[in-house]
Amino acid sequence: MKERTVKDFLSLHLEKGAKLLLGLSGGPDSMALLYFLLEARQTLDFSLHLAHIDHGWREESGEEALALQNLAAQLKLPLYIHTLRDMSGSDLENRCREERLAFFKRLHKEHHFQALLLAHHSGDQAETVLKRLFEGAGLRALGGLQAIKLFGDLPLWRPLLSLEKSEILSYLDRKHIPYFDDPTNRDPTYLRSRMREEIFPEIERKFGKRVKKNCLRLGALCQELSTYFEEKSVAIEKKMIRGPFGDCLPLEFHPVELKYFLRRYVDRSHLSSEALDLIILMSQQRRSSRKVHASPFTFYIDRSHLIIVKEPFPNFFEERERWRSTASGSWLTFWQGEVAIPEGDVQMESLLNVESRLKKKMKKWYASRGVPAFFYDRAPIFLREGEIVGECLTGCELSI
Repeated sequence: MKERTVKDFLSLHLEKGAKLLLGLSGGPDSMALLYFLLEARQTLDFSLHLAHIDHGWREESGEEALALQNLAAQLKLPLYIHTLRDMSGSDLENRCREERLAFFKRLHKEHHFQALLLAHHSGDQAETVLKRLFEGAGLRALGGLQAIKLFGDLPLWRPLLSLEKSEILSYLDRKHIPYFDDPTNRDPTYLRSRMREEIFPEIERKFGKRVKKNCLRLGALCQELSTYFEEKSVAIEKKMIRGPFGDCLPLEFHPVELKYFLRRYVDRSHLSSEALDLIILMSQQRRSSRKVHASPFTFYIDRSHLIIVKEPFPNFFEERERWRSTASGSWLTFWQGEVAIPEGDVQMESLLNVESRLKKKMKKWYASRGVPAFFYDRAPIFLREGEIVGECLTGCELSI
């Protein structure tokens, strides 16, 4: 039994004099965590508060809440109890979970705890990973439960994730610590119960006894990869060119890193796997003037850059007031809402409206200087007596 698991965890993360909140169901896992914390408090400086949710699913739940009140009084620990009302109907597990988190957040807002502690163990982790695998979850979700996670501004700690259920039960037996046996944990009505009582045992019968350990290994690997890609995403975001009309990103990253970043950048509900795969494919081809629409975003892939807009790009010739004047500029400054207009008597025109000969010359000029084709006909060119005398996308003296 890893007796120092919780104390070692707290030694790494605990602030001196902090207040901690323990979600206490009275079952074996949370009771073990309670007594681990009481032992750690002998050498570490923190105060402990308890929170119990009476789901009201069973007749004896009220008696259990009273028993926990008596225990908290004996231990001289503050206990907060919340009773769920009218919790019937479909999707009960998730709705109860949301009610619990809302209760914990209210307590955190009132008392400013450093963290909420929950007693999930390695078995819970294995079940979570397998469930999300079957649901088709992405890399981050396949990491399963995290030892440290934020729910809004409430830090959530799970210090028992490395322990097996058998280790927890052994500790309770050795210390003669009583706990409640909740029969709903074996009720096949609930998915978690079915996984624990039916699905995992059946898979293990078919594939061997290492299924849970392999799920844990998969979850740990996905967490490592998620951490890596999160760090890469931060680096990619720093390269993002922000503008009043959207964001622009140089295509200088590995496609897998870019794919992970875009999932993070755009809410998954707005970007299907098919659309994302198409964006990545086009970015690898480095061709010009490619477009993928995934409402409310439109992605323009143009050789060296990915341009992302939510609203249609404004027509410069109809909404010139949306650009500020600048002494000199480039396509970057134009994207950021600034335009360089030469002095003197010049006519502004769209590249779409000039004769074919000049249009070909300007496109060649822009391409040779790395201007994304997205901007060719969106920015003005400047003419005098029918000849092009300037442009605002390269920052170079025009020579065509």
